Amino acid sequence: MSPALADLFALLAFSATGVVAHHRALPLAEWARAAWPFLLAWVLAAPFTGTWRRRGLRPLLLTWAVAVPAGVLVRFLAYAEPLSWGRLAFFLTSLAFSLPYLIFFRFLAGDYRREAVP
Repeated sequence: MSPALADLFALLAFSATGVVAHHRALPLAEWARAAWPFLLAWVLAAPFTGTWRRRGLRPLLLTWAVAVPAGVLVRFLAYAEPLSWGRLAFFLTSLAFSLPYLIFFRFLAGDYRREAVP
């Protein structure tokens, strides 16, 4: 699996988990509503951070540090969500939980294989 596909699957899984946690189901419209800001931010940031050209943790972390806050901001602006303590909690939760998903899916894609020692 390519790094790009791994990242997109990770963000879709992250979004699905959030929707299920709040709705106890996975309505497709809610999943799309939750996922698109993060997907858009990731796809726009990735070419500039090189995360799909250079494998490894450093480019992934850089993209995560740019795209996840940008995705939260896009969501707040798109849905005219007012700033509140709940929004801060959403931001912090997005940062905390998106990264393990991204690392896990990159691991599944073979991005972190150790080279054999000669």
